[in-house]
Amino acid sequence: MKYFAPFEPAQIQALIPLAKDIIARYHIKPENVVAHADIAPQRKDDPGPLFPWQQLAQQGIGAWPDAQRVNFYLAGRAPHTPVDTASLLELLARYGYDVKPDMTPREQRRVIMAFQMHFRPTLYNGEADAETQAIAEALLEKYGQD
Repeated sequence: MKYFAPFEPAQIQALIPLAKDIIARYHIKPENVVAHADIAPQRKDDPGPLFPWQQLAQQGIGAWPDAQRVNFYLAGRAPHTPVDTASLLELLARYGYDVKPDMTPREQRRVIMAFQMHFRPTLYNGEADAETQAIAEALLEKYGQD
């Protein structure tokens, strides 16, 4: 497994005003601030699961799902209950991930893993599960669809 280095608090504190300035200057929707891995999951995995996306979203940088809506979409299922991979990938495609119909299982896992590293960094195994699906549904509800 790959090692991901933690980010220093000073790095993040320096990033926040810089990102806010870029968002304002270029009229970027805050939820459109994404990771390299979100754009190119077959080639990249940065910034990795230790990047504080939730903290940044609280500062108006990036997206983060509302926990109560994730629980709503879990609908009582255990978080790691397997779900249909194709259905999950369809949600991720609607959210903006690059999902192609001819993807190999390995490529599918990389897309799911990129999403998980961003929105569920505690477990990014690339498995299609109920919690990942619920997070995707909550994000689509909050920020809209492609």
